[in-house]
This record gives sequence, structure tokens and C-alpha cells, in this order.
Amino acid sequence: MVNFLEKPSLLSKGVYLQLVVEMKLLDDAIIRSNEAEEVLTYHYKAEGLRNRFIIPWRKVKGKLRRLVMEKQRSYNIQPDCALKDDLCLNCPSCLLFGGTGETSSSKVQYNILSRVLGETFISTSEVEGIQNYTQNAVGEKDLMTGQALMTVLTVPKETLFKGVVTIKDPTKEMASVIIDNIQRLTRIGARSVEVGRVETSIVNYKLSDREDISVYNLLQNQTQQVPQNDVASFIAGLPAVETAYSTLNNQIPELLKDLIGRRSPKKDKKSKTKEGESTAGEE
Repeated sequence: MVNFLEKPSLLSKGVYLQLVVEMKLLDDAIIRSNEAEEVLTYHYKAEGLRNRFIIPWRKVKGKLRRLVMEKQRSYNIQPDCALKDDLCLNCPSCLLFGGTGETSSSKVQYNILSRVLGETFISTSEVEGIQNYTQNAVGEKDLMTGQALMTVLTVPKETLFKGVVTIKDPTKEMASVIIDNIQRLTRIGARSVEVGRVETSIVNYKLSDREDISVYNLLQNQTQQVPQNDVASFIAGLPAVETAYSTLNNQIPELLKDLIGRRSPKKDKKSKTKEGESTAGEE
């Protein structure tokens, strides 16, 4: 039987907690790459999939990390840690999502690999239509419209996406932090201050020694049959989220001490002995 790790480990233990996540759009959403007129879809060759709306994992991960950092700031844990070049590499968020020491403001001599893995979120139904609406600018003085027009393409409301979020070598505290913030994910996509409200829920989970749940196979409904587990009871058995953050934060110094110790250069005992002999001879 595979169990949670008691504390974070530097070396992989081969334990994976996979969370099957559903995300339902409550209003239209702008899910795109860099082009304003592009809505992200993908054509799968599989007969059971074909054309689907997709949300790249990087978009979900970025949103999830910001939520984790937001929550830890509320507990006054590394409140200045932020994305891009201000990562502290010494907090629960950095432990979970990783970072590069040389490019962070901390300038530490180590990197942390992300323990939160994922895959593309895929809509559960095929693409039937893409919503579009036109925006125009309003003049401040005469309140007239028509100065600028722009057509925005959106994924229609009530579209349901399914994805899998995986925590590698998880402790119960890691699971508590990630699950709490998945449930706090209420907006996605571009212009999320205006649109893109979502309802996010965890509908199944599996703790095992491998990653064997795939959205691709789940939606094909062919090769993959995953037993349904009691998600509510599972979540109820995890530590309270504030306790989880505090415990993780207290475990990090010991983990980093071990990491830094492994990276420190070790002197060759033979060289040290010869150096001592040489010094003695000179005396």
C-alpha cells in the first residue's frame, strides 16, 4: 500500500497523488495563446475526441501558484515572495512549484524542481461553436462610440473541462495546500477581471507509485477505468490548510540544509594529508 511521505524528501520516493479536476465555465472565457483573435482548440486524431477546447497546463499552473502564494502571504509566510525574479526559494510555494536560484532575487546556489505536475485540460464535449462579441471605445467628452472596434472570441459559458493535477512525493501537508487552492480557483484566462469565472472541483483521486491517470484516456472512455474514491472523506482527513502551511514552512530549513550540504564541495582527504606532511617537512 502506498502512503503519504512523512516529510518532504530531496530524493524521489516514487509516490504520486493524482487529482482529477473538473472546471466549469460560469461565463464566457478568453482562453488563448498570444493572439487576440485566437481561441485555443486542438484536433485529436482519436475517434472519441476530435475537436476540443483546451487550456494549457502552464495557464492553470500559473494561476494555481499565484493562489498558493496569496494564501501563504495571508499567514505572513515569506510575504515578499513573488513570481519571476522575486522568488525566495525558501517557502511552501517555492518548495511545491520550484524555481531557479541564479535568476531569483535570493541568488542562492541551488534550484528546486516543481513537485506539482499536470497536463492540458480538455473540454468534455466537442467544439460546436465559438462565441464572439465586439467591443468599441467610448469618447470621454462626447460619449460617442465607434472610435475603435475589436472582435473578441471566447469559449462559451457552461463548457466543462477536465484535467489531472499530480503532486510528486507528497506529504499530507502538500496535498492540503494544493487541494485548498484548486478549490479557490474561480477565474481563468485573459481579462479574468471581467470574464472567465469558473467553478473548480476535485472529482476523484489516486495515491499510487505511478502516474496512470490521463485525461486523454478518460475522455475517450476506452482503455482507462479509474475506481471512484470518496473525495470528501479524503479531504476531511488532511490537515487544516493553515496548519499545513506552517508545518511545511518549518520543514523547509532542514530540507535546504541537506540540499546545500550535498552541493558543497568536499575536500579530498588524501590531498589534505599530503598537504599536512608537506607543511610538517618545511617546519
